[in-house]
Amino acid sequence: MSSAVIPAREERGAVPGARQLRELFARDGAVRIVGAHNPLGARLAERAGFDGVWSSGLEVSASQGVPDTDILTMSELLGVASSLASAVAIPVVADCDAGYGNAHNVMNMVQRYEAAGIAAVSIEDKRFPKVNSFIPGRQELAPVPEFCGKLAAAKAAQRTDDFMVIARIEALIAGWGLAEALRRGEAYAEAGADAVLIHSKDGNPEEVLRFLSSWRLRTPVVVVPTTYHTVTATELAEAGAKMVIYANHGLRAGITAVSETFASILREDRTTAVEGRIAPLTTVFDLQGMPQQKRHEAQFITPHEGRPRALVVPGGAPAGPGPQLLEKQTSALRRAGIESIVLATAGATPADCPQDVTPGATHTDAAGAVLELPGSSAGRTVLVSADTFVEAEPLRRLAAVEADIAVLVDVTAGTGERPDALGLRLTSVARDGRRICASESVEVIGRAGDRPDGEFVGAAAFSPAGMAVLRRAAEKRQANSVHACLADLLNDLLADGHQPHAVEIASGWLELRTEDDIRRATQMLATRETAL
Repeated sequence: MSSAVIPAREERGAVPGARQLRELFARDGAVRIVGAHNPLGARLAERAGFDGVWSSGLEVSASQGVPDTDILTMSELLGVASSLASAVAIPVVADCDAGYGNAHNVMNMVQRYEAAGIAAVSIEDKRFPKVNSFIPGRQELAPVPEFCGKLAAAKAAQRTDDFMVIARIEALIAGWGLAEALRRGEAYAEAGADAVLIHSKDGNPEEVLRFLSSWRLRTPVVVVPTTYHTVTATELAEAGAKMVIYANHGLRAGITAVSETFASILREDRTTAVEGRIAPLTTVFDLQGMPQQKRHEAQFITPHEGRPRALVVPGGAPAGPGPQLLEKQTSALRRAGIESIVLATAGATPADCPQDVTPGATHTDAAGAVLELPGSSAGRTVLVSADTFVEAEPLRRLAAVEADIAVLVDVTAGTGERPDALGLRLTSVARDGRRICASESVEVIGRAGDRPDGEFVGAAAFSPAGMAVLRRAAEKRQANSVHACLADLLNDLLADGHQPHAVEIASGWLELRTEDDIRRATQMLATRETAL
């Protein structure tokens, strides 16, 4: 077969997915698409790396619990296909059965699918209503002139030049043989089809390979290796196929996985055995688009209201805080009057507050988290390091400070003597261990040999101007590929001459440096809540 090239007709506008599909057909190699029946499946296909999504009639019908025999209406199937196209940036090709009627129905179908952003539709040459190709028994084919009329009507109805109409040949499915399949394919190409799909239910790829070797037209050929699955997409492309559709494997994989999971839960009387092999909730939230929604919330909602927001950033300790402590930190932030909360730290998101917390942390340090957070023109931003837990009252005091930069400082006796503590020097302190007035700002980080006046607790607050300063410090770190925790960024600000306001506390926070710290903190907080 000669190289498949689909020239676009005189330009009359374009749908992005359709133009993208045309470009895929013009490149070397096979275009690989996979079936889906909802936007979640389409996003999984996109993330896996497929070139496009097949809006599968079988999958959609099965998901509704009905046979794939034209029981669902065009509007029902269009609704699903449209939702797939809205969810992904790769082309969606829709399985449109036999066109839902005669040429009038096909014209209406093409206009509506094209308007919905679908890149291509596939119409099969069966009589309406059709029966799924793999169901034994009735497989009635439409007369060639009748189906050619449908194809001509479809091409006349489309409004953009890139939209594609694929003619699906069912002669091999119906047992009519190779010669009839080739005759029909050539007639369909002559009628204007942008590609032909040769379908087979044989477990051996030989009859499809014979069709490909006998095909002499430039019209591209699409194949669906559902039953002849041993042949590779590369081998099919070398034989002359341009598109390979894995039509229903997502649905079938899901049935197996869900059935095994449900059986395990009933057998074990709990979910522990399956937790390690099912997706965490963070993945679900990520696929739902929660990170984007939280960024939009921070950018378009919270700033206009002038309310404070919070960002929990990765800490300097290797141990992660765990979902329970993240949940408690989120709760403390809310009690401090902060409703917009973003978690940029690795670990599970609290399951009971998915709408309030951005999940799925991929940031490696505080600098990356700061740069990922959208800018704010109003309201303060509170940053909390994940290797500390800070209670609501200190957070409320911190958020209320009007300074551009404010930090929480523990000024209790002996603070800063541990080797891992970040000691701070304050501008107003009394001698001999007695304070005469509250300090106004942090002066410098305690250097070796100095006795610090307090310890950085791991929480800081920034005005919009303060956040701009912090962003510049984070950008420097990122540009030099230097890992940074929140304390590192504070060091950078002090080194540049900034003097944060110090909010002094003597309690109300816990360190989370080790796994033992995390375990003790979790137990302590649980005991405290029980007592309350």
